[in-house]
Amino acid sequence: MEDHVDGVVATWRDAHPDWDLSGMALLGRVSRIERLLEVRRLEVLRPEGLTTADVDVLASLWRHPAGLRPRDLRRTMMVGSGTLTPRLDRLEAAGWLRRRPDPDDLRGRVLVLTEAGRRRVPHVVERLLAVENEALATLPRTAVDRLVGDLGRLLSSLEDGPP
Repeated sequence: MEDHVDGVVATWRDAHPDWDLSGMALLGRVSRIERLLEVRRLEVLRPEGLTTADVDVLASLWRHPAGLRPRDLRRTMMVGSGTLTPRLDRLEAAGWLRRRPDPDDLRGRVLVLTEAGRRRVPHVVERLLAVENEALATLPRTAVDRLVGDLGRLLSSLEDGPP
């Protein structure tokens, strides 16, 4: 069964039969899978008024019940303050989180989920997991486990390598 990436790789293979296209074949599929899943995730999140980036914020705060300083949240998400601040403003206005005074810094703030946010985040994450697991259901469990391990090793090698 051919997919979109097969056609792209075949074109390059015809033009340059001496090139190793295994990276394109694998990573092109990973990228395309991510884009297609993002469409499905957004369908689930749209009724909540959320994006996957919003869920990253909310899930990070859910995992840290005592809260996070914005700079610590930015580090976990690897985004700049210009990207994060409008997102925090929107999530706060929607009742998902609140900013409270930082006890260690009179000028600082700590981000925490509201009680409603604490209750709702697991349900949102559960719906996203259902989308992802539905996509994986086309593969045997052993293949999923092998991919998790293999891709984990690839990710670790990239994270440990040069920036």
